[in-house]
Amino acid sequence: MRFWALLLLLCVCAGAADDVLLTAAERQSESEWLGSLGLRVPDGGLLLDKPFSPPFSNRSLLVPSAWWRQPAPKEVSADQLRADLPVLQLIMQKAYGGWTSAEKRGWNWAGWFADWDRELAGKGTARLALSDALAAFGKLEDLQLDNHSGPVGISLFQSGSRTAVLDSAPAGVCRQMRTVNGVLLPLDAKDPAQAPKKALIMIDPNNPEREGYYVKYPARRGIVAAVECGGKWIPARTTWAHSKQQLIAALAGKSANVPSYRMLTTNIGYLRLPSFYKDNGELLRKLVADLPNSAGREKLLVIDMRANDGGDAPFEELSRWIDLPTLAPVASGLGRRLPRSCVYNALRWGYSQVSMQNVKPPLSDSLRTELQHQLDALFESPAEGCPVTVENTPVAWDYRRHAVTAEAPAGKPRLLVLVDNECGSDCEFLTAVLAAQKGTVIAGENTFGVGQFIQPGYFILPNSRIKFRIALGMSDIYGDARSVDGYGLDVDVVLPTEEAQGGPAILRLAGRLADQLR
Repeated sequence: MRFWALLLLLCVCAGAADDVLLTAAERQSESEWLGSLGLRVPDGGLLLDKPFSPPFSNRSLLVPSAWWRQPAPKEVSADQLRADLPVLQLIMQKAYGGWTSAEKRGWNWAGWFADWDRELAGKGTARLALSDALAAFGKLEDLQLDNHSGPVGISLFQSGSRTAVLDSAPAGVCRQMRTVNGVLLPLDAKDPAQAPKKALIMIDPNNPEREGYYVKYPARRGIVAAVECGGKWIPARTTWAHSKQQLIAALAGKSANVPSYRMLTTNIGYLRLPSFYKDNGELLRKLVADLPNSAGREKLLVIDMRANDGGDAPFEELSRWIDLPTLAPVASGLGRRLPRSCVYNALRWGYSQVSMQNVKPPLSDSLRTELQHQLDALFESPAEGCPVTVENTPVAWDYRRHAVTAEAPAGKPRLLVLVDNECGSDCEFLTAVLAAQKGTVIAGENTFGVGQFIQPGYFILPNSRIKFRIALGMSDIYGDARSVDGYGLDVDVVLPTEEAQGGPAILRLAGRLADQLR
């Protein structure tokens, strides 16, 4: 029955997108651009003339990079999006990492697409704002918040985390929150993400040793004013959640948007890691190659990943400061579930198209090798029928095992990792990995929360030209299936104020941590 349903869906997709034809000029231009980066493209080029027509292969769904450089549409025709729904349904059925988890929550995928189709059919050819056209997708996000899925470049349904410090310790189970607007919101006592977390609270940067509790929650729920625990309402105060660009730039001594390194004192180093997009990856490789031998011999290294929205997390580039033999198994063992089919590689190449838009030749050997490997995989022959298999990676280390100890690996500095609610995706992945190194301290506020639904795959819908992405897998960073998207990763030290987020306070904290080393 599933075979015939999928066959019917493939036929519907063909009818909906058969008229999408790439020109010879578009296909040639793509090959020339890839060639300019030093990549080898087989004869005939990468792009298919009919990328949305079956039979599907590793090169299906791929469109010219020029399409990605065009502004995202602010409104779409209802009939065009309706024509795209079979394509979206096929992609999600074959590749969406949250497909099974939604089903377990009682989600009816066929019914959802059918309802969405009827809603659009009733609109005829009307032009719709993107928020109205994709309102149905918001219902899915209400079921399971997935910050890696939805329209690209428009935060319609996403929600990062918000951190709030409690005025006193909770006594008993916390059941609900009250916002500043008086709205009562339930807390799920079975979800560890929604329970208060114990941490050091730097209310006074000169005396940061006060222990306290804080809560985290999806920011779209509002601004919390109090939390009810054990029948008692405890006032809560949200952290200073504003742009930290100027504070970061002052600490880095240069732009907050490029990788940089400097010594803050004779034994405390500072490494700024902004987004991990491929152009910044190239800059980081050049930066690290030119550092003096003293880099890596600091007593403590501050790694500043605030306002880092992810990309491709670096590891080899950090080898001066991290214990790679210990951390490598952690990086590959955070409990992942990845559905694999012929469209997986194409969707990941879509991500590469987006993340390397600002890369200029010549590429480093490392990046060129990585991209060539991805490109070669697109030309491999897929299994007949494009079947879906599931790759499961067991949990080898989880974030609950992170503990603060006054030590560091032999020959490596102690790490103070700065994060905030703009640290997302691979920024969170790297945070989780670094937390496994002895002595690491995570400080700031909870991360954005884009670590539960992982590995975004990018594509453009053929008729409406909506730029879309979906998470291709799921991860269990904590090892207990708790919510992560919208809650983020917990911190050891909360920096709740603008003063606490500033350079002088961070330097004092770093000095105290360095002095604690055995």
